[in-house]
Amino acid sequence: MLLTNYIVLKKLLPILLVILTGCELMKEKVDLVIVNAKVYTVDDSFSEAQAFAVQDGKFIAVGTTDEIRDVYTSDQLIDADGRAITPGLIDAHCHFYGLGLNQQLVNLVGTKSFDEVLERIKEFHAANPKSFLRGRGWDQNDWEVKEFPTKAELDTIFPDIPVALERVDGHAYLVNQKALDMAGIDWSTKVEGGEIVKKWENGYSGITGVLVDNPMQLIDSIMPSPSLNDKIKALKDAERISLNHGLTTVNDAGLDRSTIELIDSLQQAGELSIKIYAMVSNNKEDVDYYINKGPIKTDRLNVRSVKVYGDGALGSRGAALKEEYSDLPNHFGAMITPVNEIEALAEKLARSEYQMNTHAIGDSANVAVLRAYKKVLQGKEDRRWKIEHAQVLTDND
Repeated sequence: MLLTNYIVLKKLLPILLVILTGCELMKEKVDLVIVNAKVYTVDDSFSEAQAFAVQDGKFIAVGTTDEIRDVYTSDQLIDADGRAITPGLIDAHCHFYGLGLNQQLVNLVGTKSFDEVLERIKEFHAANPKSFLRGRGWDQNDWEVKEFPTKAELDTIFPDIPVALERVDGHAYLVNQKALDMAGIDWSTKVEGGEIVKKWENGYSGITGVLVDNPMQLIDSIMPSPSLNDKIKALKDAERISLNHGLTTVNDAGLDRSTIELIDSLQQAGELSIKIYAMVSNNKEDVDYYINKGPIKTDRLNVRSVKVYGDGALGSRGAALKEEYSDLPNHFGAMITPVNEIEALAEKLARSEYQMNTHAIGDSANVAVLRAYKKVLQGKEDRRWKIEHAQVLTDND
């Protein structure tokens, strides 16, 4: 009996294999199939699914594990083992290109003292000698002594190399004397919309090396510009970091025309896949160019707004407040872009198809921006103009 069963099974086995193979061949082959997952679809009813199929980078089916496996096959079939899967995340305000450029600088994020800042700079310079030494990420509020540093130690360690260390918020530099000399900054230098910090205490007298907001532009003007290869590397590094964190779309809050066009060319060549909503930086030449050209919309690039800096940031004491800073008497911060220029730009953009996205953190800055918006948008349909940050507001605003 056992022998008979064996003979029958042996004869049937090829037939069964043909049937099973035929069933598999009848399935649609796709690039990716994921099953046994907890899939958040974010459809109108926020329903959950178990599986999906992907072809050419697009979802072509979502359903239960059985439904997907019955119809689709793939060389890349992943069992998620019940793990959660969400759609790609969108960052509504970031500096994507800046993130990439920062990878080429001394990383000062997370430093617990100014001494640690100095150690990181020395280690970086020893491994990567530069003609202009740059870093970013320090925050005096993370240190035991929660005060702005001075350039004294930088002058001693780097007397012949310009050094510029950007605060974590991007609204202040600490620079050494060499950088100040190259930029032509001295005791008599005055720049509206910011501060060249000076100090007369604890044995220090003079310019500290800290520049807040608009005076930073004097240092920017003497920095070496990144090469084309540096720019491409920065964009690809930023994409890698973003995708690794689940970000598939980013809103970059301020890019010039050359960078926007570079992004577009890389996307068109298939070298950059992330989707980017690019806000045009507020310089007249670029703004006029894009207003005349009109909004740009491809499958990966959206250009339809202008980014304006109203005031500075709280951490660097640059946000424009109605009342003085509690830890800095008689200091109220400052407007980076004068109110009359914000109003003029608002009128200009209101006549175009472009949005206006204005950085405003302090309550004084926010009310100025709101008034400018209200003045030009009355009677118009929703233009989706934005205030970026809006951290300190009065009850009325």
